[in-house]
Amino acid sequence: MKMKIEKQNKKQACKIEENAVYINGIGPFCEHPRKENCWIYNGRMPSSNCWIFNKDGKVEIHNVIVYNPLIRKSGHGRAMISDIRRAFPQSHIWVDTWNCTRPFWQKMHHEGFIDSIANDYSWPCINTTCMICHPNRSEFRRRVFQ
Repeated sequence: MKMKIEKQNKKQACKIEENAVYINGIGPFCEHPRKENCWIYNGRMPSSNCWIFNKDGKVEIHNVIVYNPLIRKSGHGRAMISDIRRAFPQSHIWVDTWNCTRPFWQKMHHEGFIDSIANDYSWPCINTTCMICHPNRSEFRRRVFQ
């Protein structure tokens, strides 16, 4: 698979970062400073961004976030994942998903933006206040001290 990667010119790069690139016309992507084969997609900032790991023709999506909770469920995440598909049209795009995000990823799979959801088992998220992933928690805290 051949990807077309273009460096931004200096004038544009000053607005984002000097190491920002466009992949197949989609971007900007910035290489993660510490993780190998990891790119941070900032093309939908300031509303949302995500990380992608690209290796051997497979793309794994991580850390998807729409920052403002008031604008979630209004198409920002879908637009971002659509951008990732257009940047990597021939790649197998996959995710692991938590219980609370599974409906979103199932929709992205149904719409053809991702190819697979790797985990088919329950995986509660790390947000201890999430009542979808942690329904038996009566308090928002992990421990209640008397």
